[in-house]
Amino acid sequence: MEAKGIDVQTNDQYRYDGCEDAICLSVEFPNYKMFYKLRQENTSVKWAVLELRASLICDLDCVFCHDNAGSAKVYNIPLEDRMDKRAFEKMFDELCDGPSRKKLGIDSWYPTNPQAEILVFDKIPTSYFHSIFFDDYETLNEYKAVIPPSINAKVDRSAFSYRKDWEFWR
Repeated sequence: MEAKGIDVQTNDQYRYDGCEDAICLSVEFPNYKMFYKLRQENTSVKWAVLELRASLICDLDCVFCHDNAGSAKVYNIPLEDRMDKRAFEKMFDELCDGPSRKKLGIDSWYPTNPQAEILVFDKIPTSYFHSIFFDDYETLNEYKAVIPPSINAKVDRSAFSYRKDWEFWR
């Protein structure tokens, strides 16, 4: 992005997960708790949401976190123990100390905790970029010229909203 002259803003200066060289990804829906707060604190920043191809979890060096990677519940688990199929599946398990997935009303492809994330320790090639969503047409039109034609660019305000189970995670 810097090579294309796009101003890049980082949004997590503290990285409590201790993985400064990792890219943090949400699964199926952005971490709306963090994303909303960041957008309110940085109203002059123009935001975009990337939709990536799921195959990257098989192809790239990934760590699976059933909760926020910066939470003690997660960062105390060694990285090696968060890199296998079971760690991925744990993102979708029932919580022992929270509402059931049925009560949350979420689909099977949503992680149970909306702050669950995947840490990717590789650069993510643009071949994994499926779509890029903008909150408004003005921002889409501003960046459309630098988006490769292989990436679907569109306005999708739902990507800037909250998950339907938000009331359980206040």
